[in-house]
Amino acid sequence: MDKNFRLARVAAGLLIAAARIPAAAQGSDFSAPKEIKPMLKIQWRLSQDYPMGIQDSAVGYLGGKIVSAGGFTRHPLGILAHHPDAFGGQPSGFTKTTFALDPAREELGWQRITDVPGPARQGPAVAVVGNAMYVMGGINYDDPYTYRDTYQLRFADDQWTWTKLESCTLPWPVYGAAASTAVIGDRIYLFGVADFFRAPDAQGADFHSESGREGSPVSKALLVLDTQDLSSGWKRLADCPGLPLFDAGVAAAGGKIWRLGGIYAPVRKQGELWRGENPYYNAVESWVYDPATDRWSRLGDMPHGSNRRAIAWQDRYVILIAGYKYPLTWLSDGTRTEAYSAEEKDQPWQEHFEKTVLVYDTQTGQLGTADSLIERTSYPSSTIVGDTIYCLGGEGGPRLWHPATLQIGRIEGRVP
Repeated sequence: MDKNFRLARVAAGLLIAAARIPAAAQGSDFSAPKEIKPMLKIQWRLSQDYPMGIQDSAVGYLGGKIVSAGGFTRHPLGILAHHPDAFGGQPSGFTKTTFALDPAREELGWQRITDVPGPARQGPAVAVVGNAMYVMGGINYDDPYTYRDTYQLRFADDQWTWTKLESCTLPWPVYGAAASTAVIGDRIYLFGVADFFRAPDAQGADFHSESGREGSPVSKALLVLDTQDLSSGWKRLADCPGLPLFDAGVAAAGGKIWRLGGIYAPVRKQGELWRGENPYYNAVESWVYDPATDRWSRLGDMPHGSNRRAIAWQDRYVILIAGYKYPLTWLSDGTRTEAYSAEEKDQPWQEHFEKTVLVYDTQTGQLGTADSLIERTSYPSSTIVGDTIYCLGGEGGPRLWHPATLQIGRIEGRVP
């Protein structure tokens, strides 16, 4: 889904709608910190461009390579000259192509490997456990729009092999934004997702986090898959009591699962206009889940903004990369507040993509910053290998709509 079109549509009409919104409550115990100081030092650089602009490809580190599977683009660049089947005969769009990059030989660029099976799609949830990468769900523009399949990719004997895990079909359709997972040991936790479908009275399909088709608890539900017991499939744990969000910053650190902000996409409220006037809101509400007790606890709010990609480092820090700030933020008590400063209101909506990098210390509860990306983007597909972050594509920034940019960040340590 080219979410930039949704971003443009949102930004165009929200300032008028904001005048009709009640002021936000003040003095919350969970309010975001007023001052955010540098916490980590990250040295960023640009590496080999991807063969096409790319959004929501499933990215992970497997077999000593950075792997990127599937995704969506409106910027095919020159890929069709080398891979004419990249979009199933179309000039651009959804793709099943999968590429790998050797971090030790970046100069060789991205090499095509075995395509991800099933329909071409973007935004599956993705996780790497041991010597396998798992991709779950995803969306495209064909019925049923959002999918429930789980696939596994392995690398052995110089062969890349995909397997559809029939026992691991998701309980409902899931758009995971090429993230939405946390890995603890051998278990994959899936959370903070959306469904993409046409709601009643809507003109077309759209993302929904408040509930999925047929009322599924798509975003609030926490699912777990034990990769040592795949035959048992996905199981449901305690629902998050907070706002149902997608494109959330989900990561595991310290044996717990952290959800830091996201997007709230309500379906429809009694007595209110169809949400097409105001479809997406920043959500600053944040929570932590303890698998030992199957309980959620409320955290302090994040700053205004959304679409931040979460990466865990040293089993302590959750690094939130890039993002996009919608004009309105939906707070926990149902009130909505303007997120733009007076200066930001005068900027083109494209300027509201961010290259900001935030850092949350899970041991102290403090929020800080790290060195910014080189190029602005929103929810780039990302993975981390040791102290090195690989940040691919996304949407927005100087290479609208879908950048081919690979930004690599070397974490040098904590700022004194």
